[in-house]
Amino acid sequence: MYGLLDDWPGERRRRRHGGRARRRRLRRGFFVAIALGVAVLVCLVAEGGNAGAAENTGRPFVDVKAFGDDGELAFISRGLLWALDGATGSLRRLPVPRAFSPAAPTFSRDGRWLAYLVSRASNEGAVTSQLWIAHADGSDAHSVKRLAVPGLIGWSPSTDVLAVTSDTQRPIVYTDGTKGVLQQPTGLQLVTPNGAVRRLLALPASARGPSGIENAVWSPNGRAIAVSAFHGVPRNGTVVRVYPIDGAAPTTWFSATSRQPLPDACPRVCNEVITYLAGWWPHWGIAFWVFADGMTHNSDSTPLEVLTAPRAAPRLIAQTLSDGTTDAVAGGTNSALAVVASSANTGRVYTQGKTVENCATRTLTCAPLPGASIWAGANPTARCPAVCRQPHTPRRRAPDSGVSLDPAWSPDGALLAYVKAPSTIEAQVPAAWYGAHELFIWNRETNATRKIADVAGISLPTWSHNSKQLLYVSDDDLWLAPLDGKPVEIEYPLFPTREWQAVATNGLSFFGQIHWAGQFNWWSP
Repeated sequence: MYGLLDDWPGERRRRRHGGRARRRRLRRGFFVAIALGVAVLVCLVAEGGNAGAAENTGRPFVDVKAFGDDGELAFISRGLLWALDGATGSLRRLPVPRAFSPAAPTFSRDGRWLAYLVSRASNEGAVTSQLWIAHADGSDAHSVKRLAVPGLIGWSPSTDVLAVTSDTQRPIVYTDGTKGVLQQPTGLQLVTPNGAVRRLLALPASARGPSGIENAVWSPNGRAIAVSAFHGVPRNGTVVRVYPIDGAAPTTWFSATSRQPLPDACPRVCNEVITYLAGWWPHWGIAFWVFADGMTHNSDSTPLEVLTAPRAAPRLIAQTLSDGTTDAVAGGTNSALAVVASSANTGRVYTQGKTVENCATRTLTCAPLPGASIWAGANPTARCPAVCRQPHTPRRRAPDSGVSLDPAWSPDGALLAYVKAPSTIEAQVPAAWYGAHELFIWNRETNATRKIADVAGISLPTWSHNSKQLLYVSDDDLWLAPLDGKPVEIEYPLFPTREWQAVATNGLSFFGQIHWAGQFNWWSP
């Protein structure tokens, strides 16, 4: 499937029925895709005990003492899944069936439980996945029975209930005569930590064309789940419905059929409209990306629209990346919302035209943070004089000389952490570009921004529950840093060594994007 250096399948256009079915099969979600990209053969073995002092081929380096009482950390290192318990200082390898690969570790809202997927692909392209649940420290890991190929939606924000989608599979013959397997989510289940399963939704299978669940998101209070579903011929449309978890009747929020105009997305006519849910936040409602005219996951900028209430007209708030490789949208408490907006003509290129913007509920608009597109430091990727002489290369400290990425709200919604990096026109992004990343904190109340010293090469900052520390990625390692203090390395490495070394030598083939979020999850007490 798709690994660290591979292209995302959604950039390719569909070919009527056969091509569309192939894309549907591939659009199972980025968790499985990334997992299979770094597949290794692992055994049904669980390990406990203290962390080793140095890296070896099987066991990662982990500084248990430095992690201390900082909660629970789950991470994938060289294709193996590990759980670090800060309270007891234990490092445990979680079981994964032979020939499967782990993906999407995620803790429950109270930090008591850890869920993850394990997946493998057949020669025909069919993906087999299993859902596993363990205690937060990795103990008592068990697979959930009676679930066919689950896709992980996530834990409820209010209770220890996990939502997953289940798939149906059927043989299919593509337009070029090759055979494959069509996999499409058609069911949505609620799962408890002990493995009890309750079906919330089952869509009827369509024999005339692909139809099923696109994706789903929890409501902010955990009482309902919004589901985006699509339908094949003769309807050729999409619908967003909200399903209360108590079994009450669903509510339709949005629907569209083929060849229907959608303001801001395709004003004249939209063909094969798909809504892909981005999130559901207080005071904002449900947000979704619009895919149309033969696209599934757009690799380039995609309209991001919000529905403030059922049947309300969608409102465009930004153009962002939407392929799931990087974090383009960040929601927080107190109606906080931030996006990474893409300027015109930069699209999928992660190192150009990306600006963190704060969004206001009063106007349903987003505006760039102060100085978010200005880079004041050195640019290690600029190979002068050839590159610097090009007229479209912005000078240092000038607008568009930098990009801002990876927004993350503090738990109280007061501070926004984000990453800033130099803008570059390099076709292949070298590791030096990631090494130049700097960390900034924007205060929502004062509109002031400050740079955090002693933190370099940062990607994907993640807040502690008390808003005093940040966990982040740097050079394929996980680091923990207080807002005013020295960072400490917690774990190394994430990706397989050979795959990460390819970044330093050849750059990234997919325009600078790396799916860090699929490699770890942190629960902070």
